[in-house]
Amino acid sequence: MDAAEAGSSLGQTRHIDRASARPPLPRWVPPVCGVMFGAAVVLQGPNGGMSGLTAPLIGLALALGAYALIVAIRARQGAPRRPVSAAPWITTVVAAGALSTSSLNSSNTSELRWLYVASGAVVAGIVWYRLQRKAR
Repeated sequence: MDAAEAGSSLGQTRHIDRASARPPLPRWVPPVCGVMFGAAVVLQGPNGGMSGLTAPLIGLALALGAYALIVAIRARQGAPRRPVSAAPWITTVVAAGALSTSSLNSSNTSELRWLYVASGAVVAGIVWYRLQRKAR
């Protein structure tokens, strides 16, 4: 066995190991979680009908619910929990705090509402894509 063949076998083994450790989610999970995360972002924006912290708290509940859904399905599939670096979580918390703070400090006009709707659509698309990807 030469070096190229050994490298190819090792690459295939790693791919099979990752695929077995992280089975694909059911087909309905990526769109549902994408919509939930996208709606959570949209609810951080200026809203006309809800008072104070109602919309941001509903958005937080939607985001936590989507995360809990993914964790519960992964646990039911028997997928081991992988260690996650802190950098993405720190970025997420800072961005969510900035969105919430800006929505609380802005007036209830809908001048910037399009920005939150566009951001929500982008987040929904990214989450949908990331959750339906195959293990690499």
